[in-house]
Amino acid sequence: MAFKLTYSDGQETDYDDDTAWEVDDGVLKMGRREGEWSVLVSPSHWAVLEVGGRREKDGGETDEKDTQDKDTVENHTGDEGPDDKDSDEKKEKDGD
Repeated sequence: MAFKLTYSDGQETDYDDDTAWEVDDGVLKMGRREGEWSVLVSPSHWAVLEVGGRREKDGGETDEKDTQDKDTVENHTGDEGPDDKDSDEKKEKDGD
């Protein structure tokens, strides 16, 4: 499935349907076949992986359905603080 990778420095790269990928403990693994990874990207070097999005069909047309069916995987390396929403929910439960 085609995807766009945004690296931690802001650089973006589009990959085609021929690239297999997997995220394992924050490590992005990529290759031509699933399980045969030729590129490993450290969690500190990538930030966002957008799956789906705009795909060009044969002839250069864009499939509108694909534009609406985009999933995003964000890399959280543990450097961020606690999620405020989770903290608020915990406070509400403790107060009951």
